[in-house]
Amino acid sequence: MRKYFLNNLPFIGLFVFVTFNVIAMLYYPGGSIFDRDKVGYDFTRNFLSQLGRVNAYITDSGGNQISNSFSFVLWSTGMSLTGVIFFVYYLCLPSIFNKSILSYVGSFFAIIASICFVLTGITPGDLTIHLIDQNNDITILSMLEIHAFFANNIFYFAFPSAIIYSYIIYHSDQINKIYGIGYYIFSFLIFCYILLLVFSPSPFGSEYIITIHVVSQKLIAISWICSTLFLSLGIRKSFR
Repeated sequence: MRKYFLNNLPFIGLFVFVTFNVIAMLYYPGGSIFDRDKVGYDFTRNFLSQLGRVNAYITDSGGNQISNSFSFVLWSTGMSLTGVIFFVYYLCLPSIFNKSILSYVGSFFAIIASICFVLTGITPGDLTIHLIDQNNDITILSMLEIHAFFANNIFYFAFPSAIIYSYIIYHSDQINKIYGIGYYIFSFLIFCYILLLVFSPSPFGSEYIITIHVVSQKLIAISWICSTLFLSLGIRKSFR
């Protein structure tokens, strides 16, 4: 069972992530922060998480936002399933490396990132929560802040996990060093993306800045897909 999980879960998880995202993009009604009238999903203006909005930015003839229910359900389900799949995967991964303490530490960070993956998927950024205290005072909490917190923490926790597993894989006798080098490159890309998240101006400040953030998000997602596929092939070879 362990061998089956390690051989197949990454491929299943990536298939779910890519498939659900692509279909959600195809059915997204349209609109973005700076262009609410554009029909369909804009690869350079829409964040992935905007697929998880309850309502799209675009409006109907009456000025009402068009429902995004289908893409919302699809994207949220895909994110949640992907998070659960990689949660299980990283629980099993230390067994390849003789259950070393360092591998458990690496998996701990990756499991937290996987949980954040799920929580990102179930927190639509366009909703608000109204909290009423004992004095009947109302506090309005934006789900966008909660969503952004979980989304950013995917990378904050994925980075130490990637660094640790890069080191483990590079020094492992079971897996070729080339896979460790590949994961070091991925770690560096995560670090660069974190620098963008921390030090860049708000993506909502201008169309130019949001384009940089949106394209960077797509690039880090693609690098995650490629690095995971690459490492998974290396792990498969180690079982032969």
